[in-house]
Amino acid sequence: MDIGSKYTSFDRSGDRNTDREESQYLATFGDTFTWVIKNHNLKMGADFVRNEGLDGFSTARGNPRGTMTYSGKYTSAFAPFLLGLAPSKVTYVAKTRPDMDVTNWEQGYFFQDDWKVKPNLTINLGIRYELVSPWIDKHDILMNFDPTFNNNTGRFIVSSGKTLPYLDPRIPATLPTVTAAQSGLGVGRGLVRSDKNNFAPRVGVAWSIGQKSVIRGGYGIYFPTSAAQGIRDPIATNAFNQSSIKQTGTVNPPIQPWPTPLTGGDVLLDNSALAINAVPIGLQEPKVQQYNATFERQLGFKTAVRFSYIGIHSSGLIGGIDLNEIAPSNNPWGTTTGDGLTPCSPDDGDCVPTPADYARLAYPTLPDYLLTFGNYGHSQSHSFQTQVERRFDKGLMFNASYTYLDQKSTGIDQGNSSLGGVPYNPYQPQLDYTEDAWVSHHRFILYGMYDLPFGRNRSFGRGISKWADEVVGGWQTTFQMFAKSGTTFTPYWTCDNCGNSLRMVGPGNIASESIDALGDFNDFIGYRPAIVGNYKQHVGDQIFNPDAFAPPPMGADVFTNSSIARKNLLRGPGGWGVNFGLHKDFKFGERVIASFGADIDNIFNHPIRMPNQDFGDGSFSYLGGFDVTVDPTIDPTLNPVLEDITPASDFARAYSTFPQEGIDSRRTIRLRLRITF
Repeated sequence: MDIGSKYTSFDRSGDRNTDREESQYLATFGDTFTWVIKNHNLKMGADFVRNEGLDGFSTARGNPRGTMTYSGKYTSAFAPFLLGLAPSKVTYVAKTRPDMDVTNWEQGYFFQDDWKVKPNLTINLGIRYELVSPWIDKHDILMNFDPTFNNNTGRFIVSSGKTLPYLDPRIPATLPTVTAAQSGLGVGRGLVRSDKNNFAPRVGVAWSIGQKSVIRGGYGIYFPTSAAQGIRDPIATNAFNQSSIKQTGTVNPPIQPWPTPLTGGDVLLDNSALAINAVPIGLQEPKVQQYNATFERQLGFKTAVRFSYIGIHSSGLIGGIDLNEIAPSNNPWGTTTGDGLTPCSPDDGDCVPTPADYARLAYPTLPDYLLTFGNYGHSQSHSFQTQVERRFDKGLMFNASYTYLDQKSTGIDQGNSSLGGVPYNPYQPQLDYTEDAWVSHHRFILYGMYDLPFGRNRSFGRGISKWADEVVGGWQTTFQMFAKSGTTFTPYWTCDNCGNSLRMVGPGNIASESIDALGDFNDFIGYRPAIVGNYKQHVGDQIFNPDAFAPPPMGADVFTNSSIARKNLLRGPGGWGVNFGLHKDFKFGERVIASFGADIDNIFNHPIRMPNQDFGDGSFSYLGGFDVTVDPTIDPTLNPVLEDITPASDFARAYSTFPQEGIDSRRTIRLRLRITF
C-alpha cells in the first residue's frame, strides 16, 4: 500500500512469503589416494557434490497479492485511502510460478606433493581443478535475456517448451523467445555455460631455523563457487511473477473503491513493470590469489610469538550494470505527461516518457533495471598480524593478537548470494575503488584464563581450613576483550518521489531506478551527496557535519562532479569491550561435581557505538530525502529541479550500542550451575 511519498507505505516486508518453503540438501562423495616415495608424500583425489535446493521465495516475488497506490487530485494521498475511495492504480500478478526446485553438481580434482627436501625444509606443491555445473530447475522455469542477438536488439531464452506457460504474455510479444536448444549458443537447460578454466595451482614452504624458529610461506589460486548460486537466482526468480498495472481508463469499468479496490480498471500495455535479468552465458568465476609469509618463534615459558603478512588479490569480481540506464545529461527524460510539452508532476505520478524518450534507451521495449553482470571488479587486501600465545601453565593461558588491515575494492559485496551490487557510476566503476565497508584498520583481541592464586593448593592460603578453601580457594577466571577502529559508510540522499510515475524522473535524467548510492539492491532511489564543506567537524552529538553535504547535481555531472562523495567516505567510531567470568568446581564425594560460575558480558557496561549494517546504512549515513518537480518557470527546458529537501535528524548520530566480537552491547550477567554425576 503506497499512500504518497510523505507517508510510510505498508506491505508484507519485501516480497517475503509468510509460508515460505525452503530446504537445501547435498550429497557428497570423495576419495584420496596417498603414495609415499622416498621423501615425497603424494596425494591425489577427487570430490563430488550434488546440491539440491527448494525455495519458495520466487513464488512470493512480485507481490502476488497485489498492491495499491494513492496519489494526485487530493491535498493528501492519505485522504482518499481513509475515505475508502478507489486507488489511483493497482498491480497484480496474473500467474504465479511454483517453488524453485533446482539441482547442480560440483566436481573437484587435486594432486599434491609434500616434498621433504631437507629435515628442516618442506615444500608443498599442488594443483586443483574445479568444475561447477549450471543449476537446472525441475520444471524448467528459467529465463535469460540475450542482449547481443540481432545487432543488440535482444531475445529471450528459456530452458524448454515447459517454461512457456509461466511467462508473462508481454515477454514473447515484445522480443523473440527461443528455447536453449534453439538458441545456437551451446547452452543447456541451465541457460549458462560451465566455467571450465578453473585450474588452481598452489605452493607452500616451511623452513625450520634451529629448534625454536620457523618461516612459512605460500601462494595459491582459488575460485569461489558462490557465484553459481548467484547465477541461479536472477534467471529463476526475476523473470516470473511479473506485475501488471491497472488504472481507470475508457474500456473497462473504473477501479472500484473499498471493499474491492483491486477490481476494475484498464490494464496498461506497458513493459515498465517487467523485471528481466541478463546473465552472460560465459560469465566466469572470480579469481582469488592469496599469498602469505609467517615467522614463528618460541620464547620460552610456554610462550610463542608469530608475525604474519597475508595478501589477497581478487580479479574478475562480478558486478551488475543496468543496460537501460542512459548516460547522465542535461536533456530531460520523461518529464512531460507524454506529449513532450505539458510538464508532469512527479508527486502525482503522471509523468510518461514520449516515443523520443524511449528511443534513447538501448532496449526501448524493455523496462529499466535491465540488469546484466560482468567480471569487471577487482580488490586488494594487505593484512599484517602479530600474535603472542601462552599455553596453559602455572594457572595462566592467554592469546593476544593485533591486526592491521587495508582492504579496497571496486565491488560492492554484502556477503549474500547475489552476484554483486551495481556501481554508482556504471560508466566509470573504477571510481569506486575505495575502502571496503565493515573493515577496521586496527583490531586487537585478547582472551585467556587465569587460576586465582588463593587456596590450599595455590600460592596463597596453603594453610587455610578445608571449609575456608571451599569458599575462597580454587576459583578460575576467564577474560575476553577487543578494541578496534571504526568501519566505513557511504552518505546518501533518497529521492522520495522519483519513482512515483511510469518511469523514473530524477537527477541526471538517467531513466532508471537502479541508481543506488550504496549499491546493495536497496528498495529506494539513492544518490550520493555533493561535498560543500568540512564534513569531519563534529556538530553537537553528530560525528560529521551534515551541512557539509548538499543534494546531488541535477544534470550531466550527477556522477562525475568533483564534489561527489565517494564510496565509504565516512569512517565511524571505534569501540572496545571486556567480558569476564568467574567459575569453580565443587566436589561432593567421588562422583558428584557442581560447577558454579558467573559470566559478565561487557563488564564495564561500556557503550559500543560501532553501527551494524542495518543502523549504519539506515539512519547513521542517511542524509535525508528530497523531492523533484518539473517547473518551467524555474527551468524552461523541463529538466527536473529540487524541491522539499528534508534533512534527516539522526544522520551521524551514534545513539545506539551494538554487540561486537562476542561482547554484548550492554552489561549482562549470567549465573550458571551444572551438576555432573
